[in-house]
Amino acid sequence: MSVISERFPSVADIPHYDCTPGYQTLQPATYQQAGKIKLLSGHEAWHVINYHDVKKVLTSNSCLRGPSNLPDAPSILPTLTPKDLLLNLDFPHHARMKRFVAKDYSASGLAWLAPHIIDVIETLMQRPLATSRFDLYQDVLDPLAVRINCLLLGIPLEEKDYFRVLSVTVQKANPQQVDDLIEKFTALYTYVREHVTGVRSHHDEGLIARFVAMRDSATPPLNDDEITAILLGSLLGGDQNTLTVMTKIFYALLCTGSLWQQVVAQPATIPQVVDELIRLTNLGTASAFPRICSEDIELSGQRIPAGDTIFPDVFLANRDPDVYPQPLTINPFRNGPRHLQFGYGMHHCMGQELAKLEICTAIKTISQLAPDLQLAHDVLPENFIWNEGIILRRPAQLPVCITRKQGSIK
Repeated sequence: MSVISERFPSVADIPHYDCTPGYQTLQPATYQQAGKIKLLSGHEAWHVINYHDVKKVLTSNSCLRGPSNLPDAPSILPTLTPKDLLLNLDFPHHARMKRFVAKDYSASGLAWLAPHIIDVIETLMQRPLATSRFDLYQDVLDPLAVRINCLLLGIPLEEKDYFRVLSVTVQKANPQQVDDLIEKFTALYTYVREHVTGVRSHHDEGLIARFVAMRDSATPPLNDDEITAILLGSLLGGDQNTLTVMTKIFYALLCTGSLWQQVVAQPATIPQVVDELIRLTNLGTASAFPRICSEDIELSGQRIPAGDTIFPDVFLANRDPDVYPQPLTINPFRNGPRHLQFGYGMHHCMGQELAKLEICTAIKTISQLAPDLQLAHDVLPENFIWNEGIILRRPAQLPVCITRKQGSIK
């Protein structure tokens, strides 16, 4: 029997796990009918939250991303982003780029990272295990994410202090600091492009070197800007996005207590626990990028005309009670369709297998090293400091303690 089968915890009981969305509601959406919202850019958009409708939008080739990355277009961001980013591409250009990277970002293509993740965690946990009280975020999770992403890409670890300042600013995307955001985004793009063009040196075994070497395998061959765009997305997502989700999942596990007991007692259930928490976890104050209809589309019997903007809210779609009964309940053993947190269709997240591998391996390794891990008693979760932003929202601290000294993995 499951440790938590008698009573599943609710995400509503975890302090600050959810946040105020980054849009203004004009007409509330329901799971039967789309509503209307005002995006950060000031444009109105159809707010779609029904699971099946959101899935339809995400898989439709007529719901376009490219037109929303133009000057004065509907957007959740305060500035434009490079046009060749995968999130801005539509069919067929997106398919060409995605095929190029598919093997390297597959579960089998990333499996080689697992022993490295374990080694890094064991190294990072040595001092905390000796002190019994530490900050899980600052001492372990934060350095873990950047080390693994540098290893994957082939970026020298000593460069992390430079590019991470830039990437955090980009992911927070503060609309009150647009000039600084543009400056940092430009610097980060230039940094990645210098690796692609050989201005900066990188390791031979990482994805930077691999993508540059195999560029001719695409038809037509990828140019420097396209390779830069792919790697920029990987630099941001593989580090900051993975770190955000991993931190919030550890926070949820330790806040509920019973979930932590579950992964300690039954490590085989870790993938299920992680997947259920990912369903309920948002990266930041926005859960999707808007789409613009190139032709009429019908959603729950409602016609959305060509030219209108749709915001397919995957965060709320993942809480559709007709698809996920008692949607706020954290039930790792529920039956239901695949959640939409990683997107769906051609825009499904390129780094989803990396995130799942890193998070599951981290939970398994840390729960074996410190099964009695718990939140520190001198700081209430309600008082934790959070980093807040449009695509980055996570605790900036996870003070924890270990009730008795633990051994290590052999």
